[in-house]
Amino acid sequence: MDDYGYPQGGVDPRNMYRPVRPNNTLATLAAAFAALAVFTVLTGLMPVFFGSLSIMFALLSRGGELKLKMGALVSSVVSVLSMVAGIVLMVYAFNSVTNDPRMRTQLDQAFQSMYGVDYGEFWDQMENYYETGEMPEFMEELEKQ
Repeated sequence: MDDYGYPQGGVDPRNMYRPVRPNNTLATLAAAFAALAVFTVLTGLMPVFFGSLSIMFALLSRGGELKLKMGALVSSVVSVLSMVAGIVLMVYAFNSVTNDPRMRTQLDQAFQSMYGVDYGEFWDQMENYYETGEMPEFMEELEKQ
């Protein structure tokens, strides 16, 4: 018996076989950002942002070890898949807008109702605005309203 009444040099026999779960906050952050990357796949570049944060936290969670723990590895894989899916969807959407005549017609109608010019004129006037600083006609008309 030791000074505290425990046998075997101060080890409480009730706690001897209780599993210890290490608290790995960085792996938890990696999983949270991986989930955010999955939930934001349809929002443009947000899965790339959240996925890269997830991968960074997963790599930091390993500490001095060479291998990633399973949770951090799964978070990294999910993040990479979300990033790829987000980029593929963005490329598909851009390709649809530029090459599909039905989508282009809908886009022209939407820009016509919002700005009074079609999609092509809108971008031509915006490029001119950034090059010369001259206010586009449709913006002048919107300010008058």
